[in-house]
Amino acid sequence: MATRVPLSTDDIVAASSSSDVDEDNYSAKIPILKRRAASAAKTASCSCSDGNPKKDPICVIVVGMAGSGKTTLMAQLQRSLNLREDGGSEDENNTTNDSTQSKRLGYAINLDPAAKYIPFTSSIDIRDTVDYIEVMRQHKLGPNGAILTCLNLFATKFDQVMSILERRAFPSEEVTLAATGEGGEGSFEVENAVGETKQISDDDNDDKNEACNDTNNKGQSTSKSSNETSKNTNSTSSPLDYILIDTPGQIEAFTWSASGTIVTSALATTFPTVLAFVVDTPRCAASVHTFMSNMLYACSMLYRAKLPMVIVLNKIDVVGCEFVKEWMEDYESFQEALDDASAATNGYSDEMAGGGGGSGYYASLTRSLSLVLDEFYNHLHKVGVSAATGEGVDEFWEVVQQAALDYDEGYLVDLKNRVEEQKVKERAMQRVGARNLVRDLQEDGQL
Repeated sequence: MATRVPLSTDDIVAASSSSDVDEDNYSAKIPILKRRAASAAKTASCSCSDGNPKKDPICVIVVGMAGSGKTTLMAQLQRSLNLREDGGSEDENNTTNDSTQSKRLGYAINLDPAAKYIPFTSSIDIRDTVDYIEVMRQHKLGPNGAILTCLNLFATKFDQVMSILERRAFPSEEVTLAATGEGGEGSFEVENAVGETKQISDDDNDDKNEACNDTNNKGQSTSKSSNETSKNTNSTSSPLDYILIDTPGQIEAFTWSASGTIVTSALATTFPTVLAFVVDTPRCAASVHTFMSNMLYACSMLYRAKLPMVIVLNKIDVVGCEFVKEWMEDYESFQEALDDASAATNGYSDEMAGGGGGSGYYASLTRSLSLVLDEFYNHLHKVGVSAATGEGVDEFWEVVQQAALDYDEGYLVDLKNRVEEQKVKERAMQRVGARNLVRDLQEDGQL
């Protein structure tokens, strides 16, 4: 077993102030830092600056309690983007080239292995790789255990998923690799829990390959084939604006598991990443304690992931979300809601009428927690959305853009500091090791 080398403050200070520091090595292992450094170097070396610099796609991880409407929200978000599910006719593509350039492009991924039906088109789907029912049957697991096992299996090959995402997010690099014969295929094999080998594939590439096969089999004319090829190239060569990730309904299976940490860290170190925590607004209206439970869970996720978070107040077509925003912005307003729940005979719900509304230990705990979370609310973005009607979706994208700025100013800066701190520790350990080696050689009389 390797022993830990004790580091003194002088060793760390000397290592951090050493002049032989290779800054490029700091970001070599972090994709987003490496890409940002390469982009900055290219811009600095180029005499003419590009009017439209490349922007990284924003990754939105949709999380929330079961029944809050995550999957329905994913479908609504997909409808608001220019995803490949609608395609569009050839005439529309020819006549509206300028307008399509301004549209937002997205890419959807489903990480819920137990979903029997999803109302959106996913380009990468965990169900195509791991069979949830078979995992439950073969390993004699319950529903939650099977979901966790499926996520763990999928996480073992998530680096291949990231390769697909990077090629799709930066198509210009993919074209360069394809020209040199280094592009590779858009699918990867992974062994599931029952010993079967399945593929992680990109539906965009699958559609393009099927189109090419059909063209060759039918022997279409050269002009038509070239027309179709250019159409497919144009549809897949545009860079992405958003990557949408749908997570399992059992939120703890994703947020508190090793696989969830692997997936979140891989995405956050490659793309600007934002957590979208979906809240069931009608249930919060029915009970202030339900609202407090949601906020505590959001706080724990923010503490664990260290990523910017957007509180998505869903189902505003049923109940408006202004009262929730007021509770989060005004501490006294929430205290008044607790007092009203205590004074009301029926309360907001049967839970309140049971005597736990505004007095006793439970109410005292809720008041204390609301005071603690008052500062936490200041670091959250919040937006009201209806996944059923689409109300508030445009505002949601605006809030996501603001949260992405917080990613650059918060998570990315912290990531750079952690990388530099690790490098400093490694150099300090090398200095200590070299000093110990010199001391041992002197004691042995060899130096």
